[in-house]
Amino acid sequence: MAGEIIIKQLQAANLDQVSRFRMDDADDKPLEIFIRQHAYKSAKANLTQTYVAKIEDDPKVVGYVSIMCAEVALEKTYDIADKVGADRYDYQPGVRISRLAVIPSQRGAQLGRKLVETAIGVVLVSIMPYAGCRFLILDAKAKSIPFYKKMGFRLLDTLENKAKQTPLMFLDLRNLIDEGAQ
Repeated sequence: MAGEIIIKQLQAANLDQVSRFRMDDADDKPLEIFIRQHAYKSAKANLTQTYVAKIEDDPKVVGYVSIMCAEVALEKTYDIADKVGADRYDYQPGVRISRLAVIPSQRGAQLGRKLVETAIGVVLVSIMPYAGCRFLILDAKAKSIPFYKKMGFRLLDTLENKAKQTPLMFLDLRNLIDEGAQ
């Protein structure tokens, strides 16, 4: 990949650039449709925020990540050791990666990792200092589970979740803060 990767929040000025975003796999077509037809409207409605990746000096969008506020039911499968009694609540606060996509020609170039790291950075810098937010969550396609595991995400450890077509995975953001403090 030549040129630096630039990741920025989707804005009206980028709409002509997302119109060329293409996914080859039929299972990924909803990702193409979302970025091309719904991402900007979703942001304007305060439902999701999307961050697009481009390669320097190339106008087309080569990947994106969308995030939204969420909550997660850990179903007593994960101990929040630093807050006694936290597990008495059915849900814990988080942010959801609602969509992550990289065009086929850019796969293997660490772009997906950079987009997830962007989402993590947005949450750590712009959300956690102002509102309770402990987890980054997502529903993973089977082909993407190994990628997310490398990024530190864990599968919610229930039989029902593991049987889903897109099981829930989560990342405890507190662990990243603790690692950064060391």
